[in-house]
Amino acid sequence: MSKQASQESVLRRGLFVAALLMIAMAGEVLAGGGPENLLLVVNGESGDSLAVANEYTRLRAVPPCNVVYLKGLPPGPHIKVEDFRTLLLRPIMEAMDRRELTRQIDYVVYSAGFPYAVEVTGDMTGKSFPLFVTQPASLTGLTYLHELVSAGNTEYLSLNSNWYMRRIKDAKADAAWNEADKRQQEALAGLLAKCEESRKKAAESKTPIDPERARWLEEAVILSRSLSATHPNNPEILYNLACILALQQKADEAMAALNEAYKAGWWNEVLTQVDPDLASLREREDFKALLEKMRQVVIETQPPRAFESTATWMANGDCTETGEGRRYLLSAMLAYTGGPANSLAEALTCLRQSAAADGTHPDGTIYFMSSNDWARTGPRQWAFRSASEALKKLGIRAVVETGVLPADRQDVAGAMIGVAGFAWKDCGSRILPGAFCDHLTSFGGVMTGAGQTLLSEFLRHGAAGSCGTVTEPYNVQSKFPTPFLHFYYASGCSLAESFYQSVYGPYQQLLVGDPLCQPWAKTPVVKIKGLSPGETIKRPRQLVPQAESALPVNRFELFLDGRLRQSCKPGGKLNLNPEGLAEGYHEARVVAFVGALDTQGRSVVPFRVGKRDLAVTDWPAEAVPVDQTFRISAKLPGAQRIALLHNERELGALQGDRGVMEVRPPLLGIGTVELQPVGWLADGREVRGTPHRVQVVDIER
Repeated sequence: MSKQASQESVLRRGLFVAALLMIAMAGEVLAGGGPENLLLVVNGESGDSLAVANEYTRLRAVPPCNVVYLKGLPPGPHIKVEDFRTLLLRPIMEAMDRRELTRQIDYVVYSAGFPYAVEVTGDMTGKSFPLFVTQPASLTGLTYLHELVSAGNTEYLSLNSNWYMRRIKDAKADAAWNEADKRQQEALAGLLAKCEESRKKAAESKTPIDPERARWLEEAVILSRSLSATHPNNPEILYNLACILALQQKADEAMAALNEAYKAGWWNEVLTQVDPDLASLREREDFKALLEKMRQVVIETQPPRAFESTATWMANGDCTETGEGRRYLLSAMLAYTGGPANSLAEALTCLRQSAAADGTHPDGTIYFMSSNDWARTGPRQWAFRSASEALKKLGIRAVVETGVLPADRQDVAGAMIGVAGFAWKDCGSRILPGAFCDHLTSFGGVMTGAGQTLLSEFLRHGAAGSCGTVTEPYNVQSKFPTPFLHFYYASGCSLAESFYQSVYGPYQQLLVGDPLCQPWAKTPVVKIKGLSPGETIKRPRQLVPQAESALPVNRFELFLDGRLRQSCKPGGKLNLNPEGLAEGYHEARVVAFVGALDTQGRSVVPFRVGKRDLAVTDWPAEAVPVDQTFRISAKLPGAQRIALLHNERELGALQGDRGVMEVRPPLLGIGTVELQPVGWLADGREVRGTPHRVQVVDIER
């Protein structure tokens, strides 16, 4: 955080609009978190993007139809919001629709090689926003908020835009905010900003405070009382009122407002104790007693929930399959490579370790670090103890420690830090595979560097994921994940689910790492009766799915060549009908969903339809250098055309029923790739050949 921003008490509180705690107990929703639910977006003109995508596709068994290649993106780390809509969002949505994937995609994930920040000036021009609504936004945040962004609705800049966020359990719901309320809030923010500016100017120049300040404070009291009358359950309004009254030296009235704030859910003892606006109350015994009551509060949140993009999330945190509300898409960037961020080798290592961490239930500790940098620790410290207690109920070790980084600890399963700059290697601690680590600071997500340690430092040293803002956000809690992220993660949610359940306003947060990582998941083992690997199917048959699981099985889903086709309850059957399928190679995936969080397990079985065989010879026997072309021979009697596909994009083709195709490895990128030949007969029928793996290497690396 900039020094200026960290000194503004009005922004330290985040302004009351920053965290409107609209509460409702969650109902059950079933969702998924596997490769079939993920759309992987690749920059086809970036070698690093291709390489990262190749490795992730291999590690996670992402179906070929779930990989989309884009071209023509503007160079550099930033993209205008208009171009974001036309060059990214629109092609992504069109690809999902064209490939019949819309109802199954929950994650839109970018490989490396994409701009990390979206310039939203075009959407903000001519409109009024609070001081803490800054720009640019992040690539992943705006993709998550795709529905609002596509419509040009600047509610995506709101610090309560995320209705999937898990809220404080059993708190009273705040009333809806109408336009008059919002205007009053903006007027109040302006008054408080003027008061703070007047104080700072007087302190710097050693001159008297502007006499108008007294009038501004009185007007602020009037606005605060008006808002508290229409929003009696909003603790931040009442807390702000207490601060203003304390600045007016109305100590008794300030204490009364502070007690009302406590009753409404203001339990941030750390901020209350150090807030300079409340300095006049610090020696009062009733103030000290109230601080002690705040220290004893153990906060609980709504239970974690599985995510589903087709569900409509409501403003109260509940969701339904129909009705008015908002839809989201979990989004992350697998890596950002180059400059001060990660190298390609570091990015690939990170993804390999995170994929291997699934279901390992790491024997580690979650560290909540309380540094002396209050501007970066304070906004989240209020929930450290409560999150630790919630984790301990799950059997996960969690500690709140004083310091910058965990020192000489070999069991860091997660960490929440508040500091602008650090070097992890200097602390002597080890980050366990699968861990999520982040630090609250201004420029952690400015991947080209801005004088503060980047989120990539955690990934470099073993974390599966991290996050950071892409510009100065002001230290507003609503823009950063709460400590309960680690509770959701340890409950078995995916990394992306855990992140988005813990941040109210994610528009500036860049999430980087493996979104599917689930270290604490209890993964079922799936078996299929009725289909053997490589079997040729001639007529319809029934598949009997089974799952070995410590959790109750909710349902099974059948995916053919990556596309969702059927589902059934436990004890039911799935119908595999070859009619309408192309001849040749196919893949059946049966996915089991178990437990309250719909944890997934799967069995993947290749099979064939028909007798025709598209034969390919001359596949490379060894690894192919990325700068050397190779050729294959293909033959399909009766074919008019034969093509070679990589994740459903055509690499080359030949006319007729046989011939030689040339393949250029730069189109593939380095790594292990799976290529599939496909032919078309004279009558239009398709024949799918058996996929073949080829390894492309860069001998100079």
